[in-house]
Amino acid sequence: MIQHIHFKKTIFKMSIRNYLFAFLAFYTSLHTYVVSAPDLVYAQDQLRGYNLYQEMGTPGFVKYEGTANIQWLPGNLGYLETEQVDGGTEFFAVDPQTQDRSPLLSDRQVRILTQLLEQEHGIKFQALPFSRFDYVMQNKAIFFVYNEQDHVFHLEDLTLRALYKPEVERAPYTEELMRRMETSQLWNGTYSHDYHWFAHVKGYDIYLVNTKTQEEKRLTYGSEEQMNGRPSWVYPEEFGERDAYWFSPNNKKIAYLQYNETDVYQYPIIHELEFETGLELERYPKAGEANPTVNLFIVDIKTGKVEQIPTNSGPDTYIVRPIWRENSKELTFRRLNRKQDNLEFLSYSLDSQEVRTLFTEQEDTYINLHDNFYQLKDGEQFLWTSEQTGFNQLYLFNFDGSLVRKLTSGNNPLGSVVRVDQKNSLVYYTAYHNMGLDEYFHVVTLDGESTQLSESDGRHTISMNEAAEYYISRSSSFDRPYTADLHKSDGSLVRSLQKMNVERVVEQGLQAPEQVVFKAADRQTELVGLVYKPADFDSSTSYPILLPLYGGPAYQDVTNGYKNADSYQRLAQLGYIVIRANYRGSGNRGKDFATLHYGKLGTIEIDDYAAFVAHISERSYADGSRVGVYGHSYGGYATAMLLLRYPNLFHVGVSGAPVTDWRSYDTIYTERFMNTPQANKKGYDAGSAMTYADKLRGDLLIIHGTTDNNVHPQNSIMLIDALVRADKIFDVMFYPDNRHGFRGAYGAHYNKIRMRYLTERLQPEHAESFLDANNWSN
Repeated sequence: MIQHIHFKKTIFKMSIRNYLFAFLAFYTSLHTYVVSAPDLVYAQDQLRGYNLYQEMGTPGFVKYEGTANIQWLPGNLGYLETEQVDGGTEFFAVDPQTQDRSPLLSDRQVRILTQLLEQEHGIKFQALPFSRFDYVMQNKAIFFVYNEQDHVFHLEDLTLRALYKPEVERAPYTEELMRRMETSQLWNGTYSHDYHWFAHVKGYDIYLVNTKTQEEKRLTYGSEEQMNGRPSWVYPEEFGERDAYWFSPNNKKIAYLQYNETDVYQYPIIHELEFETGLELERYPKAGEANPTVNLFIVDIKTGKVEQIPTNSGPDTYIVRPIWRENSKELTFRRLNRKQDNLEFLSYSLDSQEVRTLFTEQEDTYINLHDNFYQLKDGEQFLWTSEQTGFNQLYLFNFDGSLVRKLTSGNNPLGSVVRVDQKNSLVYYTAYHNMGLDEYFHVVTLDGESTQLSESDGRHTISMNEAAEYYISRSSSFDRPYTADLHKSDGSLVRSLQKMNVERVVEQGLQAPEQVVFKAADRQTELVGLVYKPADFDSSTSYPILLPLYGGPAYQDVTNGYKNADSYQRLAQLGYIVIRANYRGSGNRGKDFATLHYGKLGTIEIDDYAAFVAHISERSYADGSRVGVYGHSYGGYATAMLLLRYPNLFHVGVSGAPVTDWRSYDTIYTERFMNTPQANKKGYDAGSAMTYADKLRGDLLIIHGTTDNNVHPQNSIMLIDALVRADKIFDVMFYPDNRHGFRGAYGAHYNKIRMRYLTERLQPEHAESFLDANNWSN
């Protein structure tokens, strides 16, 4: 997946996307609805222009009062508070309602644990010598690390176990194999649920270690082309399949995936900052080419016996989401065809050694893989979400595959399942409303009666305790600053925990961006855009237009949140009209809307961005001769496509790490939205930046990392070649030994060069001050 990354306060998207006169004539008839703002009058002590831009970038311009940094404890214990004391930490459980707190561990538990640690390490402790721990083993024990040694302390029999864990191998060039690699199973290994075993990968195989005796045994025998328990690049990136082996709940067996990459193309990545240049060969399945073949196995920990599950695997089949049933007698998994329009939910019986189909889903376009599978404690039923009706909804199934009932309905797609309260037969979840701009909190009974709990508009992010008695709602809206509030499960407010202090925002007269509802390029679909104006806005002045974007499938550039002091507002203070817009194919408006782009990436979303820019350019204060755009990954692709497909409308662009032809991107992501190049040549040609290379008129800066293992530098090189052959002038920056995201000095340089490139060419009102302050005038 082409993902997004954060650099300082500006967001760029990275674990990717001559008709003008007719186009402009068409857009003069666009039907729009706007809330207009008058020219702003400000006090003399208010900062404006570059000074306000600088002020908004200082720590504390926006402050937060209170704290919502609450860590829920298991069950109904409340939430955690700690105090640092001489020699260690004290842990407390806090009642959410009364805020009364009590020791989390009993005096006896603390005393005995401290004594056991003293015996183990020969040191006298005045308090527990660790600052955090996790409840494990169904909350009957705690896991903690002291002196780089893992421990488990049993809360009932008061015994302490120091766990032996070998150093886990970190193979060369795996630092960007998947996102959040530092927390990955591959780099950290996995304990069994009872902590008697520790599994990890060495080379291409799974090894098992007894955490008491330190005895180690090898469970599998693979190779570079047939990896056991070690994921290939494409599965974690595009399916989120970060793990590749799983202990059974009874700790007797391990299920694991085997990735056979014999036929998968190897893309050469050269590390040129080494004196002896390093060559990394990445197994990377290009669209339309050979995929890894993935098989599923179970190995018995005691005997070492391996059984292969009959998954009917092949290069045109995806095997994903192996999940043990709680009884350890069955292993569920999903089989998805290569076109990703047919999904089978399957279960393998260890007793019969047979696979049965629980149900099958079929779509006209593609199926979105998800993690919304929840086993109920009776062991006979489970919860599942599906978009079969056109909107993501929640369903209750029996484990024989029969549908009990559909729990939610309507045109508001389910966002996420927050908590399943099995004691009271309730499911708490979020759902999207109002063209996907808002996300509200709901509860539904297992009989299908749903209630909305959120009372305010905006996006609500929910954290609920395990007992489903209390929750924290973090939210904001266009006209309401961020707050974090503690509620009871019925929605009633307990108290406010945190709020955004916008005193400086108000003092400086910063206004919310204008909301615009406009027609898409099809003249029918309503879309939402935002227009940010400088705080010293003057309608008689002409301002350049700047469009930061992403543009990828199912993403949203515009959501209902507080934006008076965000990074785009800050950018506007330099003298830009900064705009943001959603497009056909953006997320959270239902499956039909999300799939409007199917088979034609790089066309309709580009048309819709151009539509919005063309419309805004008609305003007297918006200078349609100075329009800039920038983005990263899919946003870099969209940037290049806008300059190439609409050369009279877009004049300056900075394209970071762009895909330039979908034939050069991976199978899973690309074929989900485009089918294969063999089946959709017309769509691939229309979505290729090289098709339009001879149309470039504006200033284009292409930036790429030379060791990008996600969007290969080949993409930029191919576009460079096409532009040179078309005799076009453009600019290029390659960052040596940088992956898809630029870090450290390179990340800072990326921010600077992008801002300088745009500012020099678009010449906003305060360009000179900005360039002088950064010593860029020369």
